[in-house]
Amino acid sequence: MLFPALLLFWVMLLISPYIVINRMAAWADHTPISAEAIDQRDTLKVSQQDDRTVWDPKSFFRDSEGRFLDYKIPAIDWTIWFYLTLFIYYFAFFAALKNDRGRAESLVMAQAWAVSSWIAYPIFAVLPAHINMRWQLGEMEGIYGFVYEAFHSLDEPFNAWPCLHIAQSFIIAVALSRWWRQRKWNWAVCLLWPAWLGLFISVMTTKQHFIWDSITGTLLGVGVWLAIMRPGFRHLDNVADDDLPLAKLG
Repeated sequence: MLFPALLLFWVMLLISPYIVINRMAAWADHTPISAEAIDQRDTLKVSQQDDRTVWDPKSFFRDSEGRFLDYKIPAIDWTIWFYLTLFIYYFAFFAALKNDRGRAESLVMAQAWAVSSWIAYPIFAVLPAHINMRWQLGEMEGIYGFVYEAFHSLDEPFNAWPCLHIAQSFIIAVALSRWWRQRKWNWAVCLLWPAWLGLFISVMTTKQHFIWDSITGTLLGVGVWLAIMRPGFRHLDNVADDDLPLAKLG
């Protein structure tokens, strides 16, 4: 019964450098954004990034008039609820079957989750990008003001690409789909993927990530699934219950 909680603890420990890298990028010295650049915000043509950015992910995506597409995506305050569902996904280990097969499959997912993070960390460190879109949220009050302020205080606008919000949630959603189908909960799978799509969209409408981040986050999640999760699950599918690695440990 303790296995899911202990595995979650160890995965969280393995991915904890996220916060360190995030803070290191935010603490770096930089020249403040000029008043002239701030005055041109409404044109959506002038980048609001400071010099902590090594490469601007917005630069790939402009319309015919030179406006950044990332700035043109509307800020939708209520999509923060989709964005925060990532932390519900973290408890997916509890959905695995409570037997050796479920525990072995949980270890496959844990490895994929940790590997996806450690692929992203060197990119965060070497190619930091200031996610300079929070100004588009404007002044918020009430519950949204509280939620956004609390989240922004925890997560500095860095660790841009690849988007781990998308990569991690995709990896976990694939495992959840497998475990819920094993339990014949097909209705839950039908609800899961529209909810995941909402999370995918929310990383941009909450002004937490660029379009480029979403693309590379998707490629990372799919790549880790193809390289680690799918072969791992296929291997376990061909192993008899009595021959599972965890059973042999007994």
